[in-house]
Amino acid sequence: MYNGCLKNGIFPERWKKAKIMLIMKPHTQNSEDVTKYRPISLLNIGGKILEKALIIRINHHMYTTEFINRNQYGFIPQKSTTDAGMALK
Repeated sequence: MYNGCLKNGIFPERWKKAKIMLIMKPHTQNSEDVTKYRPISLLNIGGKILEKALIIRINHHMYTTEFINRNQYGFIPQKSTTDAGMALK
């Protein structure tokens, strides 16, 4: 099913819908006041799996083809500001 979605470029409509649940904020009393709640979105698990598969494929391509500059340290797994500092030596 996932290969078919990728091959045809289709993301099913039912995977695009989320259920919004209201969660009471910590340390608040039971109240009807809407500011005492925060919304969370519950997404379809099928969509989450497809998105994760796409992220893995994109990251694999970017790192194996050296699409990203070797001097890029931000937002790269296994790299930190310490690595950037050591590169300046």
